[in-house]
Amino acid sequence: MDLHTRERAHLSGWTSHLMRALGIRGHQHSTALQIPFALIYLPLTAWLLLTVPVAVPVLGWGGVLLVVLVSAAAWATQDRSTQPWAPAALCAADLIGLGAAVVALDAKGVMLTTLALLPCLWLAQAYLWRGAAWAVVGTFVLSATASWMDSRTQGFTDWPSPLVLPLVAAAMVSACAIITEHWEVQRYRLREEQTRLDESLTERTTTTVLLQAMLASLDSAVVAFGTDGEILLSNTPENDLYALTWAGDVGEGERLVFEEDGVTPLPFDLFPSELARRGEVVSEHLMWFGRPGEGQRAVLATSRPMLDAEQHSHGVMVVYHDVTAVVSAMRVKDEFVATVSHELRTPLTSIMGYLELIRGDHEDQTSLLPDETLSYLGVVDRNAEHLLALVSDLLTTAQTTAGTVQISRTQVALGRLVARSVESTTPRFAAAGVGLEHVAQASPAVHVDARRISQVLDNLLSNALKYTPRGGTVTVSTLVEARACAIVVSDSGIGMSGTDLDHVFEKFHRAQSATSRQIPGIGLGLAITKSIVDAHGGTITMTSTLGEGTTVTVWLPRAEVADEHAHGAAAAAAEHLA
Repeated sequence: MDLHTRERAHLSGWTSHLMRALGIRGHQHSTALQIPFALIYLPLTAWLLLTVPVAVPVLGWGGVLLVVLVSAAAWATQDRSTQPWAPAALCAADLIGLGAAVVALDAKGVMLTTLALLPCLWLAQAYLWRGAAWAVVGTFVLSATASWMDSRTQGFTDWPSPLVLPLVAAAMVSACAIITEHWEVQRYRLREEQTRLDESLTERTTTTVLLQAMLASLDSAVVAFGTDGEILLSNTPENDLYALTWAGDVGEGERLVFEEDGVTPLPFDLFPSELARRGEVVSEHLMWFGRPGEGQRAVLATSRPMLDAEQHSHGVMVVYHDVTAVVSAMRVKDEFVATVSHELRTPLTSIMGYLELIRGDHEDQTSLLPDETLSYLGVVDRNAEHLLALVSDLLTTAQTTAGTVQISRTQVALGRLVARSVESTTPRFAAAGVGLEHVAQASPAVHVDARRISQVLDNLLSNALKYTPRGGTVTVSTLVEARACAIVVSDSGIGMSGTDLDHVFEKFHRAQSATSRQIPGIGLGLAITKSIVDAHGGTITMTSTLGEGTTVTVWLPRAEVADEHAHGAAAAAAEHLA
């Protein structure tokens, strides 16, 4: 029998049959040990009492009766006997019965002494080393009694013989005590481990129930993937959204998942679930589920890895938020802003036109208005220009949000655009007492909308001037690389905190350092700037240190790179149409 067979968790067939035949329960060790002893002792002792001369028959049969009674009591009470002294009482009764038979049989009783090893093992198993000591003492008394009875008839000739049985008993009970103690320790450890497992299972069950309840109560769709890419769990909203992505029955037909514009199909390998399965992080990915014009749902997807305390990954969780109502509200707001801005722009332009006519008449000396009135008209003109600039910013913001910004690209020298913007803003810097430095470098060609990029430069320079105190310096430079070039605007102004820096390109966001100093503005300039740069396929980044200054870097593709992208897009469109 190999090690794995010996460590099996079930009883062998022989043991099971024998215990069923004797009516022994598996957890009753007293009965399991008493019955074998009785089955050997009773027939053997009765046979000796009936076949050999007996010195004291009453004593011998009394021992037999005692063993019969304690065996019957052990078998009858095996389901109820829980007293700690019960094993000791049974062992003592067996040894007394055995001793009575030995005395009654005189010299013939010596052969029964070896049966004392069974109660001895029982004592060692029940009481460990204390029981082992009792067992050795009991066997010594029994062996000495048998030797004394034998010496009465044959004389005392072999003095070591009374020690043989106690020594054998000592060896056996010591081994039994060691094995039993080791087994008890293992059983205690197993109980502790079982307790921990039960507690862990209870905690896990509770956690699972709570997780399922939380998932069921969420309006957002949640799906978790294991490290092998298989779905571990999902909730009802996820299943509902998943059903929207199929043109026919679920699992059949094309997938109705579209990009942010709601009409461009999103490639399957760019689905948030597929990106997450590949280990890529998805952050606020906006897309549309469902057929365009037929109840489409706007969905914002975000993924997070599932890490344990040791930062080991157990998969990834993707959360889908239905933001249809939010997107619809944003569209209504943007449409309202665009409409209001457009409606305000027309009368403001008319007002400014008539103001220009009035001031023109004054310059031609045909106006009869006094100088004080003309100065009032100047104030009106300046504020009208300010309002027109705000309206233009609002209109541009609405257009960029709706994706309707018109970009008319031409090939221009970037250095020339920068120089023009610096030249046009130099008087304002001089009036504010802020230095403006232009570091002229190579002037690569860029394929951009010159008016829009000039607007980007004007916004950046205006911000730098606004947030740089008198005596400060603003530096404008360009960088050139193989496939891109950059405009860098650095200032020595008030800077901003890391928290503000995270939201600097959001619409209507104002830095704490700006509001605390009551610097005017509505927080649209950088949002517009970023949207224009994005529309050109470029990037804009900002670094800032509170109290030290800010640096803004705008990267734009060079003309040849922009042409490559344009040709590639045209080829892809032609292939799609074909």
